[in-house]
Amino acid sequence: MELILKYLGSIEFPLGTPKTLIKMSSGFSNYNYLLTTSLGKYRIRVSQYSSNVDELKAEQMILKWAAEKNNLIVPMLGLARLPNGTDFSIFPYLDADPKFDINNEKLIRDAGRVLAKYHLSVDGYKGKLPWKPLTETFSNETIHVEELRKIINEQTLSEYPGLWDSVENLLQRMKNAEKFLNQEPYSLLPHLPCHGDFAPVNLLTLGENVLGIIDFECCRLAPRLYDLTTFLLSLQQSEGYEAVMSSWFIEGYQSIITLSQIELVLIPVLQNIPSLESANRHLKRVIRGDQKMHAGLVMYWERITINF
Repeated sequence: MELILKYLGSIEFPLGTPKTLIKMSSGFSNYNYLLTTSLGKYRIRVSQYSSNVDELKAEQMILKWAAEKNNLIVPMLGLARLPNGTDFSIFPYLDADPKFDINNEKLIRDAGRVLAKYHLSVDGYKGKLPWKPLTETFSNETIHVEELRKIINEQTLSEYPGLWDSVENLLQRMKNAEKFLNQEPYSLLPHLPCHGDFAPVNLLTLGENVLGIIDFECCRLAPRLYDLTTFLLSLQQSEGYEAVMSSWFIEGYQSIITLSQIELVLIPVLQNIPSLESANRHLKRVIRGDQKMHAGLVMYWERITINF
């Protein structure tokens, strides 16, 4: 359901009188809106897919915990519900640069430091998290091959001859990933509540500094290395990327937290996991009918995880 201004008049907590509502750029899973009221500006986040209110409440709790220790965490002010039952989240709105500048060395180093400080602020948190642990990401909800075969029709295969091979390769790599995530050396890595989608798009910046970290709906128990690899993967997929940029980020992180030798070795291995997770979610949504098969994206995920 599209969010419109009249839906916001009955929100129970004091945001002031709603004045304007502007749709912002949306992510892969969320719609974002800028709400201006008599008391200030707020960001409204609405999930594009069905959301579990318990997951949103878990996100709210980890944000509260982290924000008390780290002033760069943008807290969730509250939850509300649309007439169709869709829950949405409300956050403070921060004026920031329109996008993360990957050519700014000082900014990338600061992003590394910001991640390390976030990890220090949540280490020891024992509450519920929005997402299940990374070790369980490929073990639940088995993807049924025969159902996918019915969906991927002859016309799709004629347009993308290598699609089915890509799907089968991805499914096998997901099995490999599940095994990898449940044995040593992975199981020995330091685990904590990772952001889950720590990427330039989820960092609010101004000049050479990070102003805030947003969107913790993917927060889950995982090795701290998971957040580093998520950022590095996103960086590497950006136009104009150069290898030295990854070094800036890792050096920024290590100026606060020193990574072990095994963590440094596992960085390129773990960088495959976010792409395999994305493929896993997409194929499940295709089977449920929430998304249409994105053949080009599936074949892209298969190409970039070829070494796993």
